[in-house]
Amino acid sequence: MRENNSETYQVTRIIALDYLRVIAVAILFFFHLGMIWVPEWQFHFKQQTQWYWLQHVMLIVSPWRMGLLWFIAGTSIWGMRQRHGLNFLLFRRSNAILLPLLIGIFFIVPIQLFVEMTQKLAIDAPLSEFFFHFYFGEEAYFQGFSSGIWHHIDVNHLWFLRSLWRFTLLLVLFDRVLLVMRQRYGTFSLLWLCALLLATLGIMHIENSDLRRDCYGFMCLLMGYFFGASHQFWRWLSINASPLVLSAVSVTLLYEVCFWLMRIEVGGDTVNTYFGVFYNVAKIVTLVAVLAISTRLFSHPSASVARANQFVFPFYVFHQSVLVGVAYMVANQTLSSFESVVITAVFSLTVCVLGLMLSHYSAFVGLLFGKKPKRTSWLHSREVQIGITLITLPLGLKIIGAI
Repeated sequence: MRENNSETYQVTRIIALDYLRVIAVAILFFFHLGMIWVPEWQFHFKQQTQWYWLQHVMLIVSPWRMGLLWFIAGTSIWGMRQRHGLNFLLFRRSNAILLPLLIGIFFIVPIQLFVEMTQKLAIDAPLSEFFFHFYFGEEAYFQGFSSGIWHHIDVNHLWFLRSLWRFTLLLVLFDRVLLVMRQRYGTFSLLWLCALLLATLGIMHIENSDLRRDCYGFMCLLMGYFFGASHQFWRWLSINASPLVLSAVSVTLLYEVCFWLMRIEVGGDTVNTYFGVFYNVAKIVTLVAVLAISTRLFSHPSASVARANQFVFPFYVFHQSVLVGVAYMVANQTLSSFESVVITAVFSLTVCVLGLMLSHYSAFVGLLFGKKPKRTSWLHSREVQIGITLITLPLGLKIIGAI
């Protein structure tokens, strides 16, 4: 697919996004850590507590944490499109998403399934026996846990990669239309902010939770694709930072109060409705406010942050399974809830760091978990990329429903 060589594009790196990418994944780690101990909310492994205060802490970041990742992803895709063209997105970028997803669903995600099935008393077997059944056993073994890409083989927390690959294909397919729209409507203003708010309020009425999640994600990805590399957008954020932050704080307080009233069963359906409205407004207002704050805080490049960006992808791939696995082992010890949280956090971070070191010193392992090989590496060769495409083709076809 050829690019129009008569058009010249200038893509300037946005320094704040380097910081935000690291911060977003760190938030994701601690959010998933909290999900193990927070009351009521469903997760793959739970420890019983009465830490309702933790729900309110997690609700501060809950509306916008994934929106931030989608915005960053959209900005990155635009930069790749401008620097390398559509062929890069269809070939190398596709490989960089599907290969870690394939490794994840076969070797990383199953750990969470084992822990979940064990806690729910669906199985009573060691991990080795579970993996034998996972790869070679009868489907009846996973009765009640069969929602997946291939029966019990599911994406779990890697749904982001599945959706990212689908969205990337859509961006390539509608490239010319999106390019025209970006050129005509690429100036961000209050009108755009209102349009995003209305779209988010509309999305909240979608009944299917996965579809609702994907629609919001695609909207934030388009937001990054259209505006993330625009200096006009970041100047607008910087100029309007104060009212944006004030609005974000206000709407956060409103939905936090509504959530507290819901928990103590005051207000009924009316409070539930207000909570939904304020929470969904925060998905955009707070996201934009966080971006605005970043323009003030992160204006200078950092070598440490630049290095950390190389490990964001691998960390995302295995962090949740590490958390669930470590928490499951810690649960067998006689510890208080606070001690369990601290030990789980420390040991999980240690395991993750070891995994990141392995991906750093082994280019092959790094490739499996989404770390880009050096351009001089044999892993960057065309032959290797063709091999990855062939290996991941069935997964890609399955994701889009072609098989």
